[in-house]
Amino acid sequence: MDIDVTARLNLAFEMWERAHGRPLADETVAAWLTAAGYHVSPGYLARLRRGEATTLPERIRTGLTHVFGLDPGYFACDPDLDQAEDAEVLAHLDNSSLRRLGQAVSGVSMRTLLYLESVADVLRRADGLPPSEQTAQL
Repeated sequence: MDIDVTARLNLAFEMWERAHGRPLADETVAAWLTAAGYHVSPGYLARLRRGEATTLPERIRTGLTHVFGLDPGYFACDPDLDQAEDAEVLAHLDNSSLRRLGQAVSGVSMRTLLYLESVADVLRRADGLPPSEQTAQL
């Protein structure tokens, strides 16, 4: 399924900036990618962010998910967020709070889901819980 590379990349930058409270330059991300073994020029990132380039090679996709800490499929596909299987899983959750939360977000956009995830991370820290990376991955 095709995705909007420009929107996804700009959203990744926006989420990072929101989480860290400062702007993020294309040059910085290009340096991170290069240091991680995924060479890309700042100019190419800028063209992607402006929509002038729309092809995102697999190795750059992998590098971006790595440096931004995103799900590996973030730049690869656009998940169908309204799957019958998802509704079935939600219907069988024992925890009624989780079930209601899942039902409330069913069908919202990927942008909204990613924002909710970042809010949940803030709430976890406020409650003194470890980051989600240190919890069971369901």
